[in-house]
Amino acid sequence: MRVLIIGGGIAAVYIANNLKKQDSSVDITILSDEKYPPYDRIHLCRLVDGSSDINDIKLHLDPTVNLELEQKINSIDKEKKRIYSDDSMFSYDKLIIATGSEPLNLLDENIKNVSVFRSSNDCLDIKHNLNDRELVVVGSGPIGLELLETLNDMDEVKNITLLIRSKHLYDKNLSLESIELIKNCYIKDRKIKISFEDEIVDTLIKDNEIKTLKTKKLEIQNPYIIFGVGIKPNIEPFKKSLRCNKGILTNRYMQTEDDIYAVGECAEVEELGFIAGHVKECTAQADAAISHILQNDVKEFELDVSIDMLKVGEFDLVEVSSAKFRDGFEKVVISSKEFNRIDEYFLNDNKLTRFIGINSNVDVGYIESLIKEGNEVDINYLYENRVVGERGRLVCSCEHLYHKDLVDIVTQAGVRDFSELAEFSNAGRVCGRCKMMVSDIIKDSQSLIDPNMPRKSVEDIKREHEIAEVKRRIDKFNALHPRNELTQENLENAMESLDIGKHEVNSWISMVTATMKLHPNFEQVIEGAVCALNRVPIIWLELSDCSGNSEAFIKSTNPAIEDLIFDYISLDYHELIMAASGNESETILEDIIKTQKGEYILIVEGAVPLGLDGKFLRLGPKGETGYELLKRCAKDATLILAVGSCAYDGGVVAAYPNPTGAVGVAEALGRDDVINLSGCPTNPTNIVGTLLSYLMFEELPELDKFNRPLWAYEGRVHDNCERRGHYELGEFVKEWGDAGAKKGWCLFEMGCKGPYANVNCPTMKFNSATSWPVQAGHGCMACTEHNFFDKFANERKYEEE
Repeated sequence: MRVLIIGGGIAAVYIANNLKKQDSSVDITILSDEKYPPYDRIHLCRLVDGSSDINDIKLHLDPTVNLELEQKINSIDKEKKRIYSDDSMFSYDKLIIATGSEPLNLLDENIKNVSVFRSSNDCLDIKHNLNDRELVVVGSGPIGLELLETLNDMDEVKNITLLIRSKHLYDKNLSLESIELIKNCYIKDRKIKISFEDEIVDTLIKDNEIKTLKTKKLEIQNPYIIFGVGIKPNIEPFKKSLRCNKGILTNRYMQTEDDIYAVGECAEVEELGFIAGHVKECTAQADAAISHILQNDVKEFELDVSIDMLKVGEFDLVEVSSAKFRDGFEKVVISSKEFNRIDEYFLNDNKLTRFIGINSNVDVGYIESLIKEGNEVDINYLYENRVVGERGRLVCSCEHLYHKDLVDIVTQAGVRDFSELAEFSNAGRVCGRCKMMVSDIIKDSQSLIDPNMPRKSVEDIKREHEIAEVKRRIDKFNALHPRNELTQENLENAMESLDIGKHEVNSWISMVTATMKLHPNFEQVIEGAVCALNRVPIIWLELSDCSGNSEAFIKSTNPAIEDLIFDYISLDYHELIMAASGNESETILEDIIKTQKGEYILIVEGAVPLGLDGKFLRLGPKGETGYELLKRCAKDATLILAVGSCAYDGGVVAAYPNPTGAVGVAEALGRDDVINLSGCPTNPTNIVGTLLSYLMFEELPELDKFNRPLWAYEGRVHDNCERRGHYELGEFVKEWGDAGAKKGWCLFEMGCKGPYANVNCPTMKFNSATSWPVQAGHGCMACTEHNFFDKFANERKYEEE
């Protein structure tokens, strides 16, 4: 497939690199109208003051991407799939337009002493026209303010006038207090003069040069004017051949009606009426286009929270904004004169939709989550519980990397320069805005590196961070659940009384760690997580079932370690084994549901009868149906586990003809977030492991298509069976008790369903890992699979239809 990309900016390079990353066979050519390879426009100020040259700010481009420079495209032939420049023709299979935007110029662009600020050529013009000129910067947005800061630091610049049509700096919604703070940062050296509510009204032009510039308030001789007043989509060459409004109109896959793609500032998503203004939005559009072109995990472009940063002189500004932000907001301003800090919170319908912070210490990630969640915000909470960013200033908004994060990476991995950082983080490489800041932090952190420290890999550092996060989470759980007074000492004493030695515990922990497919280094936190399990409030419901899963945990002789742990958890509510009974037990249940919303885990054993409005199963003194009880308990649970085959899909209870209308928990609730631990019964270790995973990571491990943890249900029984070798040799048991049965031959001909079952029974086993059905001499019944009782629960050889 031949892909042409028109444009040489960040969006074009991003889409080219990521197309290649996902499919290296794609033939990609970038056509740019500039004479230089793609560079980062965010750092153009460094070309103006000479601190960098064009090579310092160039963007990384996959070396297998073809690059054609100085190719200004004039037209598109959609039928023949060709595009034309002044002197060349290019054919394509897929065409992507990423021409970005062009700056607005309020005067004739051919006048010698008038410039915009958008390209490397603009920077050269500005640099060569600074001497003996009265500089006039028009516009007070981020572009104008950054340029103003650069010019202010240059010795050859004597005087600068910032011309603003309005009363504000940076943004029209900024408070007067913030505007005053920003203004004072600029005018203190008296080189800069800011003229608010002013604009150009007349010019005296001679020899194609402005000699006198007149504004509403000023008259300036021998000016050099730089416009930073805004941009518009760069779509002029495409207006005749493609549907355009403000930008090239696309669907949410960034595709036009002509099967041409447009991304970035030149594109307008028609359904949303949206044109990108931030790099994050451009890259999100590129991801949608790539997925549609390659038909790989296809996803539409979605509006998301944007983060923008501006570091100018004595102030840092960060803005976090929702795409839903609109006028008609209420605003809360919290300021600190002592620290020269102002935080502005914008609320629509009591929901945070925008934040602007100047010299703020608020955690930007926290603010982003508040906006994304879209919940109502208590103003008092914003004031009393502002989250101080312990990780320091946000350095890279694209990668959510903070100052302390970067210093940690540098010191732990011995990173010596920006190029070495690529192995550990993409900070500075996505939009490029923070590249120089990242480089400076790496340079400043070199003295903190231990010269005798062995260098660590990406995986080493990631694992260390994960383990540290798990430890913090376990510590948090230890402060919860005051109802349960069991301590770690209780668990240790119980193990000691049953002659379970430390070496057995360590062996069990190693086994669980390996089973969950975690690195051995996690063993240290698995033990801590086990001891914190009793801090998690758990409700265990028994619906239509045989209590097999509960029975698997409460064997009276030779209990396995996981059984003892189950006792140690001391379930708050479990009809079968809880100490309380009658009204007292119901009171406990109601108390948990009412007082611990969003904290308790719900474990459900058994099917849910729906026939006769659920009347086939009634529970409690009021005759509540099992279905009603399930819905009530599930409503505010933080996690729902369906344990056993009956809870998974109805199991034995739902066997044909299923007169009670029994179904699994997920189907009964109509939810797709129920975690299934199928089995008849489920191995206790798989239940404990899932609970540990939630406790340690606050999220569940990767799941299969049936919402079962992959670490427990990925492996096929047949592939791990100790009788597999006999299968390969054609050695099968033909009758119970025959010579093959005595020799431990394969049970496939006797109805073993191991080739059709996915679970870790062969490796985990049951009864303290002593045995499992096949080892004991009976074939697997595939009890973990859908509809197993009708389909697999027999001693006949299974033949697929």
